[in-house]
Amino acid sequence: MKLQLALDTPDLAHELELAGKVAEHVDLIEAGTPLLIREGIRAVRELRRRHRGRPIVADIKVIDAGEPIAELAFAAGASVVTVLGGASDEVIDRVVRSASRYEGQVMADSLSVTDIVTRASQLRDLGVGSICINRRGFRQAKTSEERIQQIGDLISRIELPVYLAGGIDVNELKRLRSLPLAGVIVGAAIAEARSPVETAKAMRSMLDKYETR
Repeated sequence: MKLQLALDTPDLAHELELAGKVAEHVDLIEAGTPLLIREGIRAVRELRRRHRGRPIVADIKVIDAGEPIAELAFAAGASVVTVLGGASDEVIDRVVRSASRYEGQVMADSLSVTDIVTRASQLRDLGVGSICINRRGFRQAKTSEERIQQIGDLISRIELPVYLAGGIDVNELKRLRSLPLAGVIVGAAIAEARSPVETAKAMRSMLDKYETR
């Protein structure tokens, strides 16, 4: 299970400093949507320049004009570009074509997708490499254990590697690590921790120890 750091504030200097501290403990570094809105593709370029050993995710959530936008991100050094799962097949196809030219990947965000299982199958056929779902979408669960079970049931029916986002902290990760997730996307739990380095290190160690069992 990969650990993806989400840089979700629009302060580039702050986010570059944070990434510099914890990069060795994470697998992917994400230029979050607020950061991209304020700083544009420059954020991707700066992250790539500083962290050549880590894939950079551009969380653009493309919904229109797919190819030109994706081209900007991939050319700047992004390894992964996100699209909205509800975008048209034509837009997604264009983003996938752009990714293929740069040996990149496309991740779909399931935001506003009502039938995630069916759409995931369609996205896979279009060439999308993974899908992100949000744990906050399981509000009907009455307990944490019930939510974990519901997430697991959904993952088992999705025909794409699944990344989970949405307020994941160390305690939640302990429960999630038994699920067949491709990765978890963590922002505030690391960024707002008293020690971001120690928190990132603890999460990485937790995942590594579980995988060796």
